[in-house]
Amino acid sequence: MAVLAAEAASAVPVVPVVGKIEDIIMKSLEKFIDELKENFGDNLVSVIAFGSQANVDDAKNNLNLMVVTNTLSAENLYAISKPVQKWVKAKNPLPVVMNIEEWYSSFDVYSIEYADIRSNYRLLYGQDLVQNIKIDKYYLRLQCESELKNLLLKYKNNFMLNIKHDRDMKFLLAQVIKSLLVIFRSVLRLYDMEVPYRAVDIIEQVSQILKFNKIVMTKLAKVRYENDDYTKQELTFVEAELLNDIQGILKQVDEMKF
Repeated sequence: MAVLAAEAASAVPVVPVVGKIEDIIMKSLEKFIDELKENFGDNLVSVIAFGSQANVDDAKNNLNLMVVTNTLSAENLYAISKPVQKWVKAKNPLPVVMNIEEWYSSFDVYSIEYADIRSNYRLLYGQDLVQNIKIDKYYLRLQCESELKNLLLKYKNNFMLNIKHDRDMKFLLAQVIKSLLVIFRSVLRLYDMEVPYRAVDIIEQVSQILKFNKIVMTKLAKVRYENDDYTKQELTFVEAELLNDIQGILKQVDEMKF
């Protein structure tokens, strides 16, 4: 780990951001990276865009960034607080900031996140650390199980809190399918299968591995991502059937061996 940190300490050039990028996000992104360089200096190792808008082409906001440094102190975090606040005010997520040791020591506990980053990222500055990501399927499956257990617990808690308004239930279901799709992508990676882009295609693909109510999952995805909606009868059915599905998926993931 010390060797890796030492290698990262060497001076690194700015990697130009290329592509047809909207002027708004381009200027905001360049300014933010300049402010990071100004505050961190040679301590800044890498700035990486990741997630659905990782290529930053045509993106106006909601750009996920990973900022990696050699060392990271409270003083460093205070120093970048104002640029970060401006970045978040522009409707971007809070950037993930970590030192180089955290980056390399987190492949096990954040296997899902690192697998997602590896599949869709854009290097904006410095070293391409993503090329060094190594995902152990043992930990990837284990995190899938952990995330499913947490999701099941939260979903059951909402039933006990007795959600009365359809609007609240729809919001809850939208969050559940978002979380399930993250897990579904990881399950596909466990079996070295292609991960489609569209939510409904991910559901179709993962149904070759997992047993669940595909009609329910597809409906959830269409409402969340394709502006579909539930009838009153569909909503009542989906919210009950989904509990059975999460329980069933958890059991299947628990039984996987990697």
